[in-house]
Amino acid sequence: MKFLKTAILAAALAASAAASSAWAATAQSWNLARDMYIATESAAPGSPWAFMQNKTAQNLSANYTMMPTFVADTCNGANVTCWRDATTGAYINVVKKSFTFTGGGGSFVFKQGDAVTHPGSNSQTVVRWTSPISGNINVLGRVNDLHNSCGDGISWSLNLGDTPIQSGNLPNGGSSVIKASDVAVDQGSAVYLVINKKADHSCDATSLDLLITN
Repeated sequence: MKFLKTAILAAALAASAAASSAWAATAQSWNLARDMYIATESAAPGSPWAFMQNKTAQNLSANYTMMPTFVADTCNGANVTCWRDATTGAYINVVKKSFTFTGGGGSFVFKQGDAVTHPGSNSQTVVRWTSPISGNINVLGRVNDLHNSCGDGISWSLNLGDTPIQSGNLPNGGSSVIKASDVAVDQGSAVYLVINKKADHSCDATSLDLLITN
């Protein structure tokens, strides 16, 4: 009887492990802020994320280039990990410790754990996710213009390659939800979230939530 109970328990554990393994193989998620928060280098091996900008007038993926500078934990005097270009002023950051920014006639809080970006004086900022799988993905997120005391807001687009999936045009201090379901991708397909300054790049600090699941 003891042997039988042991065998039954072993079979149950094996079945549970097999089910967990099958789930892990088919259901995955990629969280932008989470993955940025633990980054210790510009492009970690195996990471699907890349941080880019576009310094041309054409919003095409062929024109996107990598941010030239990476600094972990303390960037430009703040408690952030950053991918940035000091020449254009463009950055994509993750906040490691909350702090208040004051400028442009107002103030706001950069919250710990948030992914934030700012387009440059002559450039868009771009987050790229390169699919490690073939199948359908769901994209859920939010774009928030944080600095509502000046500037003219931002515009944004979510693209599969050079094909727009969804886009928005935010007024100063505005917010948009990103929601795209059953987007067909191949292994190596690129999804881009592009943030554009519109006419005025001042006060364009923007928080980004982005979760991709399959």
